[in-house]
Amino acid sequence: MNGDSILTCNNLTIGYRNQKSITKEVSKDLNLTLKRGELVCLIGPNGAGKSTLIRTITGIQPPLCGDVWLCDKKIEDHTPDEKAKTLSVVLTSPIEAGYLTAFDIVALGRFPYTNWAGNLTDSDRDIVISALASVGAKELTRRFIHEMSDGERQKVMIARALAQEPEMMVLDEPTAFLDLPHKIETMRILRTVARKTSKSILLSTHDLNLAIRCADQLWIINRAGNMISGVPEDLVLSGIFGSAFEIDGVYFDTIRGEFTIPVEKRGTFSLSAPESIEKIWTLYALERIGYTPATGPEGDIRITIGNNGGAPEWDILIEGSAKKCSSISEIIECLSTSGRGGGPN
Repeated sequence: MNGDSILTCNNLTIGYRNQKSITKEVSKDLNLTLKRGELVCLIGPNGAGKSTLIRTITGIQPPLCGDVWLCDKKIEDHTPDEKAKTLSVVLTSPIEAGYLTAFDIVALGRFPYTNWAGNLTDSDRDIVISALASVGAKELTRRFIHEMSDGERQKVMIARALAQEPEMMVLDEPTAFLDLPHKIETMRILRTVARKTSKSILLSTHDLNLAIRCADQLWIINRAGNMISGVPEDLVLSGIFGSAFEIDGVYFDTIRGEFTIPVEKRGTFSLSAPESIEKIWTLYALERIGYTPATGPEGDIRITIGNNGGAPEWDILIEGSAKKCSSISEIIECLSTSGRGGGPN
């Protein structure tokens, strides 16, 4: 193995065997490497095999063929204690922990290091508190888990995985139950953990836009079970990222780096404005209601963004008529009343 590698998969085939010894292959010939301090996002359409790969990598189910190496040993050759000190896993399932506090939950991560009675030393307690602080959850230490929001619970579970002091953390859809701000916060925490502690982190996610912006590497399983890996920007530029998720009515915008919904085309526009946040969001609004930038010097509508006493002002020329607007909502209303808007004509 590469000395910088925590996880290596060699010619790995994942899938299932039933009681009649009938084999179902999900993906095969996988050769993957996860390096120290690297954050890798595993993505793909529903049913492509992400959870199967995670179960195989973590030793929960055996591979059909090939090997999974964790540090310097095959995953199946690790004793339970060795595996617990090397690998921590955070699953998607909601936490049902009764009246345990955050401290109690995180302290479970010290189980591989405690004596037969599970007694914590002062050092263990310091590690638990440090893990909570690392994810911004120190104030939750004495709160009961059933009193916490989903975002707070997820912080506690990540802290529990950290308290285990593993070389590698595997998280199965850690942002699944979170709202957008907490999804972003969770990804920020995981990036920080990878950078500051040199832990290797692998997580599966459906938050594709976040994965592009946060991951050092993407592992993409497409609908055919084929695996493609690489730097997010390379996968976007090559078209691989968008093609892995293509469905009717949705396409990947390679400029914005996000999936968008096509809209009915209503016309073209030309926009004259200094580079500003107002210009960016005016462009977004016009595109949302069906306008595309004109290829020539003039579009069906012409908009100029100026300044009126410190506030932005939009001058619109449409069908020979000039109008002034003080907000984007007024622009949309103006286009609607002229028969060119995003609403019914």
